[in-house]
Amino acid sequence: MYEEEIAILKNILKGKLDDLDIKIYQLLREDGRMSDTKIAEKLQVSITTVRRRRMRLQEEGILQIIALILLRAANVAYADVLIKFKQNVKMEEIKEFISRAVFNPRIYEATEYFGGEYDLLLRFFESNPEKLKYHIDKFLREVDIVEIYRIFPAIGSPKAWYRKFTLKF
Repeated sequence: MYEEEIAILKNILKGKLDDLDIKIYQLLREDGRMSDTKIAEKLQVSITTVRRRRMRLQEEGILQIIALILLRAANVAYADVLIKFKQNVKMEEIKEFISRAVFNPRIYEATEYFGGEYDLLLRFFESNPEKLKYHIDKFLREVDIVEIYRIFPAIGSPKAWYRKFTLKF
C-alpha cells in the first residue's frame, strides 16, 4: 500500500477515513470491480468488515465507484477550457450554463473556481482535434454570458487514472 498517501489522506480528511478505509479506497481505485472478498484477502480482515466499511463510505457519498473512459488510451482528443463570465451575469444564468455543461455528453468535467482569473473549467473530448474545437466553440457561442475562454489541448494526464497503463514520454 501507499503509506505516504495514507498519511496525507488521513491528515486532509481529518478523521473521516482511517487507515483501513483508505486502503479499501486504494484497492478500488486500482480495480473498481474488485470484490469485497478479494479486498478482505489482501487486507487480511473479514469480508463483513470490508463490506460494512465500503457501504458506509458509499452511503456517505465519500466513495463512488464509477466507470471511466481513459481518453488517452482511447486515442481521442481532449482539452481543458477555462472560462471567465461577464461581470453583469446573474447567478441563475451561471447555474443554467453549468447545468447545460454537466449534461453535455462531450464534457466530462466541470469545476468552479473562485477568486482567480477564471470562473470555470470545462473538460471536453471528441474523436479528433477539429471536431473538438468545433464543439467547444459551438457550446460557448450559444450563450452571451462568457466574456473570454481559453482552450488548452491536453496530451495526457499522468496523475489521473494512469496506474494501469505504462507511461510513455
